[in-house]
Amino acid sequence: MKSQRHPDMGKEFPHTDQILPLSALLFFAVWILDFFVFRLFSELTSFVPVVLRIVMFLGLEVSAVMLGFYSHEALFGKKNVGSSLITDGVFAHVRHPLYLSFLLAYLGFIFVSMSLLSLVPWFCYAVLFDRMAGYEEEDLERIFGQEYVEYERRVPKWIPRVR
Repeated sequence: MKSQRHPDMGKEFPHTDQILPLSALLFFAVWILDFFVFRLFSELTSFVPVVLRIVMFLGLEVSAVMLGFYSHEALFGKKNVGSSLITDGVFAHVRHPLYLSFLLAYLGFIFVSMSLLSLVPWFCYAVLFDRMAGYEEEDLERIFGQEYVEYERRVPKWIPRVR
């Protein structure tokens, strides 16, 4: 099924528009329950200085917002009017910056609170987003052929290479 809003793009994983907000809702439900109610791992906060936790949180959140913004702009902004493969900007560093932005944002909340219970949904979403990305990549390979295969060789799926 092609995106209704962008018919010249490849297939989007089914129900992505529902999965992403639901993942956020469920993640934050677990995070809030662990951090504010159950406090299962609250003693871990004494092992990691609050300044370090805040710096990690801010770094991850800023990275997540930037990845999300620039990938959304590249995919849906005014510059993208055709149906060519996008390989510049954030897409020159990772193949799935929008999904990665969600994972980084969640990870920031885990670091600031040291909520180990929140790692459970985070790992589940990492696996889910990897499957979603794989599904979408199959269609992109069908559409763009060797051009996409070369792009896959050059650009990592999740973790940018240090240059």
